[in-house]
Amino acid sequence: MTELTLHDDAKRRMVRTNLMLIGILAPLLGLNAVTLAITTRSIALPLVFLGLVLAMIPLTYALARQVADKSRVTFGDGTLTVQGWGRSKTFTVEEMERVVTIDSMGFAGAAPTHHLVVVGPRKRLLLLVGQMWDREQLSALALDLAGRGVPLTPIRQPVTPTQLRALDPRLVPWRQAHPVAVSLLVGLGVLLVLVTLFVVVVAILV
Repeated sequence: MTELTLHDDAKRRMVRTNLMLIGILAPLLGLNAVTLAITTRSIALPLVFLGLVLAMIPLTYALARQVADKSRVTFGDGTLTVQGWGRSKTFTVEEMERVVTIDSMGFAGAAPTHHLVVVGPRKRLLLLVGQMWDREQLSALALDLAGRGVPLTPIRQPVTPTQLRALDPRLVPWRQAHPVAVSLLVGLGVLLVLVTLFVVVVAILV
């Protein structure tokens, strides 16, 4: 059996990425706390809410670090087991229809890097990204699966998520293939919530 674990620099990148996401989310939640103070005309509940928002930062760090330490991929006996967020997942080679290695592709604005994707008959089973796993680790996994009869498709030229989805929709979900559209939809949703809150505040104060 072969077990892959994250290197120290990959663990640091995982923690840093999660903290950056919280850094973006925390101000929006803080704005909600201010809005809550205005609408309820009470300071106690907004302070509790704000305390929870601030507690998200160390909690996110602790959880991201724990997941980074626990993340591993085990293979070598005809099965593939992945441990990360939540429960571990195990796939057999009979469930795998294809394994695809990508030399250069970027997700959601991240710098292009290598990836490995495993798909089943109807959906993507696994995505391993280069920000976490190095080329040697993914190559070892791809060659093991190929040696057990799983068709291997290497993509040497740089490719975008949209182009990869055009090759096979199972490889990339729509939300990952069109991050700009997803961002616009999310932004529109946030805007509608803020406008609704503003209307409520005005109705209360007038």
